[in-house]
Amino acid sequence: MNLLQIRAPASGDTFGAGEVIRLIVQFDVSVTITGSPQLALTIGSRTRQATYDPSPFGSSNLVDFRYRVLATDADSDGISIGANALTLNGGTIRQTGTAVDAVLGLGSSAITNSANRKVNGAATVPAVNAVSIASSPSSGDTYGAGEQIAVQVGFQIPVTVTGTPRVALTIGTVTRQADYASGSGTQTLTFHYNVQTTDTDTDGIGVGASALALNGGTIQSGAGTNATLGLGTRAVANATNHKVNGSTATTPAVNTVTVSSAPASGSTYGAGERITVEVGFQIPVAVTGTPQVALTIGTATRQAGYASGSGTTALTFSYTVQTADSDSNGLSVGASALALNGGTIQSL
Repeated sequence: MNLLQIRAPASGDTFGAGEVIRLIVQFDVSVTITGSPQLALTIGSRTRQATYDPSPFGSSNLVDFRYRVLATDADSDGISIGANALTLNGGTIRQTGTAVDAVLGLGSSAITNSANRKVNGAATVPAVNAVSIASSPSSGDTYGAGEQIAVQVGFQIPVTVTGTPRVALTIGTVTRQADYASGSGTQTLTFHYNVQTTDTDTDGIGVGASALALNGGTIQSGAGTNATLGLGTRAVANATNHKVNGSTATTPAVNTVTVSSAPASGSTYGAGERITVEVGFQIPVAVTGTPQVALTIGTATRQAGYASGSGTTALTFSYTVQTADSDSNGLSVGASALALNGGTIQSL
């Protein structure tokens, strides 16, 4: 067995707070792992445990371990990994298909002060490393009135957001603000803007180098270091597949249907439990009356009544299970299940 590699930091030779140190151990045969084996890292004067991650490789001769850097971690001469760093932690590592335990010692693959793998959890400044328009028009390359434009801003380390930072979009000759929507605690923040009827842009939306602004909020590393907001070379001049014509009325269309509830126990709803179905549209919609979604439960059709969501892109419908209801292979929602029932579902 040998330590194959320690993956490089996002920038330079130093891992910052929130970055994941990824280590890959190679065995000479395919192995199967149970539980959560660990790999001990010496970071400065401290021992940190990298935890087994099954997602990249599964059952193979490569084993992935990951550790997320804390704000208090520091190592100026490089991470070390001792010969006895790999431990089972109550789990097992065995040759696949056998009961033969793997040899855990790293031997000559142990690492003393990896000079290109230093750590400074307190000093890493979050910086933008990616900008993209993550949405698409519902038809062709042009957004219509009411459609939502989503912009994603990526950082090299996870960031925490407070308040409502914004990204300025250049739509034609006008600046519009896309408000922060989600992503705090991750490396990717998402911002949303809903097209107005007066918006028009024939050569594509722009996102300038100074487009990201705090708007009274904060964007910081896990250690509390303020992010650098400049987009630099990642600014977008004219996104030609993202034009705008707000004078075009966009017809709301369903783009997702999910059963958003879960049974109280196991996989089966009992009498009195509520089944909720969420129907998603590509633009915000306004609801009047009580539209319904037909549920096929066994051989019976039951109606889930509109519950909430008017003014957003997601409508929720609810049905309470009756004592006579029975469905052993799972409820269904047909292609024609959504009905107005005397109400309306319209664009804003």
